[in-house]
Amino acid sequence: MNPPSRTFRRRLMSLIAGLAATVLVFIALALAVQRDASDKLRQLAHVELEVAEQARQFRAAIDDLHGALLRIGTDSAADSALVIGQRREVMSAWLNARQVTGGSAIERKVLRQIAAEMRSYFTKLDGLTARLGGLATPLDRDTVVMFDDSANRLEGMADDFAAAHDDEVRSLLAASLGSLIWLRNLVFVCLCLLLAAIVVVVALLYLHLVRPLREQLVDSEALLAKREKLAALGTLAAGVAHEIRNPLTAIKARLYTLRRALSSDENREDLQAITGEVDRLERIVRDVLGYARPADATLSRVELSAWLRGFATFVEPTLATAKIELAVDAPVTADVQIDAQQLRQIMLNLVRNAQEALEYRAGRIELALRCERASLRGKIAAVAELTVTDNGPGIPLKVQERLFDPFFTTKPAGTGLGLSIVARLVENQGGEIKFQSMPGAGTRFAVRLPLREPARQTDRA
Repeated sequence: MNPPSRTFRRRLMSLIAGLAATVLVFIALALAVQRDASDKLRQLAHVELEVAEQARQFRAAIDDLHGALLRIGTDSAADSALVIGQRREVMSAWLNARQVTGGSAIERKVLRQIAAEMRSYFTKLDGLTARLGGLATPLDRDTVVMFDDSANRLEGMADDFAAAHDDEVRSLLAASLGSLIWLRNLVFVCLCLLLAAIVVVVALLYLHLVRPLREQLVDSEALLAKREKLAALGTLAAGVAHEIRNPLTAIKARLYTLRRALSSDENREDLQAITGEVDRLERIVRDVLGYARPADATLSRVELSAWLRGFATFVEPTLATAKIELAVDAPVTADVQIDAQQLRQIMLNLVRNAQEALEYRAGRIELALRCERASLRGKIAAVAELTVTDNGPGIPLKVQERLFDPFFTTKPAGTGLGLSIVARLVENQGGEIKFQSMPGAGTRFAVRLPLREPARQTDRA
């Protein structure tokens, strides 16, 4: 399992930070809009109550003023003048306040009508005060009717203004409610987007972290179980091989004695066959012991490009005899810390397997060296990769599943320990072995080893 790349981690952290910042900004925006909408609603309610109260005061001032006019001649002139003056100030203050605050076009139109009517009303009041007898003489019927009509018109205009203002307030209230509805919809959409983003983040975390970790855990458990099983099998095989080796040594000694004692050639063929089988048994015992108790690696610095060219020179005569073309591609220098003898055994096994796969046909084997950053035992590291590639018939799919299992072989005289020993030796070097094969398209084995320092380009072979 490849660990998450640095780029993925950086993008994931940026996404999480962006989501957190977006959430904070959204919460601040929502609180600010909610606070502003609440303030506007409170202001609207206050203004509506204030205007209603002032309209009531304006009507009351008109009624009081009209009543004072009707009482002229009954009240003293001083009292009538005081009441008339006070109510004029109330009416003038109300009009001035409304003209300052402005309002809608309809409100301004009504205010202009009220102002014109009030000027006419106050002009009549001034004429009343300046008449003969002043405020001490009662009003005649025509004058009362005239002031009554003017008062009714002012009250009607005041009602029109209040109605126009109510319409404006309702419009503003509807707009505020619309803003709140828009805010509610915005909150809903943002929450949906936030939920979707959270789902994406969770999916990314699962795909790039949780699932690979689970797969790695399963693989590790399976590998541990397999290693325990192979260790037990190796211990058993080593014990059996050790017990077989002693009788084989005695048999070989007796065969040597019999061969010297025989004077004729009539039984030498049988002795030769027995000797060959004993040698085969001895080779199997040696392989079993090599698998069960591999020698400790003696690590040293090795430059793989030069080493691979020397190895190719060593195996080329054997391959040429079998009419197999050998190619070497080592464009980089790569320093590794390995056991050169064990690496030689590893590569010899892989080349021998490739040669056997190309038996009875003219084929080609390529030895190559590459350096890259790749997975090595579950971690991304700088590795040198030695590959052995042939153009043979490939490995059947059923065989691939058990390719590194000990004692599994498809060769009539094979022990089934060659690739198992190779895998153990590669593990001793701190590396790993991989393969790719397609039936009819050849096979490629890759041995990955950790690099000591960055690779350098060299001339191609």
